[in-house]
Amino acid sequence: MIVASGGAAGPYLEHVCSSVDTLLAAYKTALDAVGSHHIDIDIEASVPLDLMNQALARLQTERPDVTVGFMLMIQGEDYGMTDVLGVEVLKNAVRNNLRVTVVNAMTMEFPKVSASWADAIINAAIHTLAQMKEIWPNKSDAELRSMLGITPMLGRNFNGNIFEVAHARTVVDWAKQNQIGFLSFWSVARDNGNCAGGTLSPTCSGTSQQEYEFTSVFRTFAV
Repeated sequence: MIVASGGAAGPYLEHVCSSVDTLLAAYKTALDAVGSHHIDIDIEASVPLDLMNQALARLQTERPDVTVGFMLMIQGEDYGMTDVLGVEVLKNAVRNNLRVTVVNAMTMEFPKVSASWADAIINAAIHTLAQMKEIWPNKSDAELRSMLGITPMLGRNFNGNIFEVAHARTVVDWAKQNQIGFLSFWSVARDNGNCAGGTLSPTCSGTSQQEYEFTSVFRTFAV
């Protein structure tokens, strides 16, 4: 189980806690509540980076089995992660000696160039890997791929792009071929075709599909 915080609406622990000690205690409380060893921070707003990464680094010092991931916004398929809310987050993590396990590319709601949304997501992932190479120049390409995560939004995105089941198959195939470390989607509540006419909803995908069809495709990643 992954403990996640942050997101589009928050609230952010990193905004509420004003010191490394209080933030560290909050992370511990969240992890202990469910017995988890993995924490994910979904960065969609500016946060105090030193405060956050110092608290996470201390958490790993005290609990070496804890792994940390960041879900980071994509600027474009031909660019990769945003600078302030992506690249700088990871650079600061390196400066604070934080071990980052997953760089989870939020492959949704970004401008695309390719005709296929699947190709746009894959291109965004490739450019994210290039950014990661600059941040961790001593890691091999295989090591960087093992850190990469991809998380698309099922069906209709807010910007009008539509992630179809066929796109999911293409992305999962690429993820398996490249042996990336993490693959997920937003969200299981949308994994049905109850509003197949293009509706944007938190409870359906807005595209034609069988119930839990995306889940069936994505689960093959672990096989």
